[in-house]
Amino acid sequence: MSKQHGAMTTAIVLDDDADTRFAIKRILGKCGCNAYEAESVEETVALIETQAVDVVFSDMRLPGALGGEELLDIIVERKLDVHVIIMSCAMDPAQRSQLLIKGAAECVQKPFFKNTCEQLLANISEPLKKSA
Repeated sequence: MSKQHGAMTTAIVLDDDADTRFAIKRILGKCGCNAYEAESVEETVALIETQAVDVVFSDMRLPGALGGEELLDIIVERKLDVHVIIMSCAMDPAQRSQLLIKGAAECVQKPFFKNTCEQLLANISEPLKKSA
């Protein structure tokens, strides 16, 4: 997926908490993003496969078996062209390091605000370079 210069970034906010999804979606809107909300990994993957999505802001822990780390595994396995930013209220440095090695674009502590969001989006402004 290659975006034209100036094209709006499209994001998915994956979190089981509706208030958190709403707040992050609002922050993304203030950063110039078009954002979808999702409550599950399955819903997120379906959106990625049917919409032109640039980035997923995914909570690390979700109810049920699949969470942010499993979403990251699915995206890497299926070679989906989307950045994943893992969000957590509590993430230790070892866990963060492991997620970055697995392919996360970044890991961020919740709550975060517009300035953090702007920096995260600036860091992923280049399209992913997939190896052949």
